[in-house]
Amino acid sequence: MEQVLVVNRAALEARLGPGPFLSQNLETIRQFILDHHTFLPREQAEYDNTVRQIIPYVILRRGRHYFLLRRLKKQTETRLHEKLSLGVGGHINPTEEADDPIAAGLWRELSEEVTLSQITSLTCVGLINETTGGVSDYHTALVYLLETTGEVTVRETEKMSGSWASPQELSAVFDRLETWSQIVLEEVISPNAV
Repeated sequence: MEQVLVVNRAALEARLGPGPFLSQNLETIRQFILDHHTFLPREQAEYDNTVRQIIPYVILRRGRHYFLLRRLKKQTETRLHEKLSLGVGGHINPTEEADDPIAAGLWRELSEEVTLSQITSLTCVGLINETTGGVSDYHTALVYLLETTGEVTVRETEKMSGSWASPQELSAVFDRLETWSQIVLEEVISPNAV
């Protein structure tokens, strides 16, 4: 049974401001997560509103373009539904319990989903604590911006595809983006678009 990293919801949210996106005091919050996390079975954590599952959510940028993933989700045996995402990420497991399980989980997820060359920088740029219902009520994202000058290729081509898109192209597909990607586009990408 998969175990996932969680923190106490009330304690975490006491450190956050209003709204779904936070860009201040990120290192303090990240350190709080590192100091106060525990692991729960994923089946329990998915429905436990006393905890938040922490997800590293990495946005890939090359120049002025962002890597847009088209995730294929089976809805029936004969039909696929396309969801668009700007983030690479997932749960953090106990096998990553090290000095920094957040970083370890982030690098594992990246290596599972994409092949990267020439990483220039990786910076934590925000936190998403969206509570509008559904799966978001149980997950909090630490948003990272990874800068690259090289190629990025998708590993699991049966599950997703990817391509580079400008901020204008992302705005054109806003309604097809998953909620966290919509927040990232509004809060991280659009304010910096020139």
